[in-house]
Amino acid sequence: MTTSLPDLPVEELEEGGSSENKGLNFRPYLRTFLRKAWLIGGLTCLTTFGAWMWSSQDPYTYTGNFFLLVEPITASGKLTNPTTLARTEGVPRDDLFALDYPTNLVFLTNPGMTRQIAQEVHEKDPIRPVPAIWKDLRENFEVTRAQVGQGRGSETKIFQVSYTGKNPQEVLNVLKTASETFLEYSSEDRETNIKAGVKFIDEQLPELQQRLEKLKSRQKELRQNYDLIDPLPKNQEVLTQISSLEQQKLNLNTQLQAQRKLANSLQQQLRLSSDEAFAAATLSQDPTRVALLSQLQELNSQIAVASATFTDNSPQVLDLREQKQNIETLLNQTTQEIITKNGLSVSPNSNALEFQDPTRLGLIQQLLETTNQIKSLEAQLESIEPTRQQLEQQVKRYPNLINEYSELERQIQLTEEILNKLLLQRETLKVEAAQELPWELLGEPQIPLDAQGNPIGSPPSRKKKLLAGAMAGLLLGSGLAFLWEKRRNVFYTAEDISQLLGIPLLGEIPKDDRAVLSDGISVSHLPQKKPDIVETVPNDNHHESTEEEALFLPTQDSSFLEAFDDLYLQLYIQEQGTNLRSLIVCSAEPEDGCSTIAVNLAINAAQKGQQVLLVDTNFSHPQLHNLLNVSNHKGLIDVLEGQISPQAIIESVRDIDNLSVLPMGENLKPSRKYLWSPKFNSLIEELGKTYDLVIYDTPSFFLSSDVKFMAKQTDGILLVATIQKTPQSLFKKAVKEIKKLNLPLLGAVANHRI
Repeated sequence: MTTSLPDLPVEELEEGGSSENKGLNFRPYLRTFLRKAWLIGGLTCLTTFGAWMWSSQDPYTYTGNFFLLVEPITASGKLTNPTTLARTEGVPRDDLFALDYPTNLVFLTNPGMTRQIAQEVHEKDPIRPVPAIWKDLRENFEVTRAQVGQGRGSETKIFQVSYTGKNPQEVLNVLKTASETFLEYSSEDRETNIKAGVKFIDEQLPELQQRLEKLKSRQKELRQNYDLIDPLPKNQEVLTQISSLEQQKLNLNTQLQAQRKLANSLQQQLRLSSDEAFAAATLSQDPTRVALLSQLQELNSQIAVASATFTDNSPQVLDLREQKQNIETLLNQTTQEIITKNGLSVSPNSNALEFQDPTRLGLIQQLLETTNQIKSLEAQLESIEPTRQQLEQQVKRYPNLINEYSELERQIQLTEEILNKLLLQRETLKVEAAQELPWELLGEPQIPLDAQGNPIGSPPSRKKKLLAGAMAGLLLGSGLAFLWEKRRNVFYTAEDISQLLGIPLLGEIPKDDRAVLSDGISVSHLPQKKPDIVETVPNDNHHESTEEEALFLPTQDSSFLEAFDDLYLQLYIQEQGTNLRSLIVCSAEPEDGCSTIAVNLAINAAQKGQQVLLVDTNFSHPQLHNLLNVSNHKGLIDVLEGQISPQAIIESVRDIDNLSVLPMGENLKPSRKYLWSPKFNSLIEELGKTYDLVIYDTPSFFLSSDVKFMAKQTDGILLVATIQKTPQSLFKKAVKEIKKLNLPLLGAVANHRI
């Protein structure tokens, strides 16, 4: 089964305002207005005439004005203006003293100013209350800048003030009061504003001066605490000192490293530590010990010579050795005395106790000097570090000090600038307050007069009231027309069906335009010629009247016949020909001509060469056997009961090739539950395989649930609506339920049977 209807939201069907295209569709409403044009036109004429009568009672209006010169006319007047002299230091500049025209125009017509004028008018002539006068002022009081000609540069230095009212005397009173108020504003009020500015400045000066004193006091405190004039140069100076100490420390470390390397080299050559070298130098400088060492060396030489000549036990050798021992004893005593006296620390086997030749003494002296240099460098490094740390601590405090000092300097400078400007502005305002030039009234307020001296008035304008009356008539007529047709709740044209519901309109069946034959004619009484179409007068379920018998007429030009050609063509195109094998023809309510359309559509399809079967499934009121003049003794009921096969009772319609019919049958006592049975489902499948097209004539949609069951087994529903008869709400409800149950809906057919 196939369906061509796109999925539409149920909300669109409920609203009834969607069409085949997305968006709001006004065409149904336009057709409504066209159908009820006589009502809309009549009401529009009536309300327009009423508006004309109403506007004829309006009185004449009178307009008066006066002019204000708000700036000096000549250049000399500008130059002598104290504002110019005070604000431009004697050099005139238009941009500094030119009047702000837009702001003044808005101010002169603001609610506060107009209410003040209304109160003063009421005090002079208490005929009308203040709210009424104020309302007229807001609507009819106008202040503009007078112009000479058109275009840019045509503006003058004059304000034109105008007022329109129905009473000429009241118009003059309003204009006179306004002129007095504006002149007062230009002098006293503006002067008061200047004095208020002077007062404001005087109030601000003590606070600014006090703030300036506090800032300067804090700045002085910072200078005293940190002994500086400006923290930024001082910070740079300390940073320079730290950098110098770092460089000095680096140089000392370099020298210290070199001296330590030299000391290590000398110690390795002498095999003496720095303390032993000092001891060796001290011992080498004692003359007694040096003499003893010399004697000892001399005895060693003599012993060596004697040993070579004599034996070890000879008296000569023994005597020399005894002398040597005495000298060594004396040498040790002398050495110990020197060590004790000088507080030296020397081990007994140290090289420092040996005889030191001049070369070693030179190296020892160099080692001592190097050791002293190392100690000196280390002392210098130790003295640099505390100074560097102290400077670094000082530098860490400088960023915050600089920020605070800079902020104080900025605040002092800003406060001094503000203070100087306020003082200057105070003097300027005092000069302006003493010599401010007021506005000038150019002539008294007046109303145009005629030759007799009477005020010239303007006739009332009737366009607005006439237009309002016409619009009211159009709106009222349109509303009544819409409510009228809404109350009837029917489709007025075929387009309403598709545009209001958003479903395809497959066909529009007009009234039968052929010759009408007498009632009761049957197929057997017609000429034996191939028929073209069947026309019936529908009368569906639960109604006592029946549709007329089939009327077969010869082929002729007829819009009624062409309508079924178009309907069949739409179905063929929409379902791509062979895809459409079965369909249901039903309506939202009885008497919409479903049987007529089913029969004529079947005949049209049969004439196109398709094998077509008409099935009567209307248990309540079967009619196909009467319309096509076939037997109803056996039918669908008997097939469902299993008494007979469908092919045994399906009957071909006489004189119509390719068309067969399966009537309901006379035995209607069984329950309609057969339509819900698997057997009926199998029957639908069997008929769909046997025939090219199977058309089921059903009762109305809401009269029986058979339609919903059968629709699931067929290719779609063809929903019929009778123009000027079928209720829109009922038809919408049917479409909504079809969508809710996801039943295939082919489209709608509009029937013009009424």
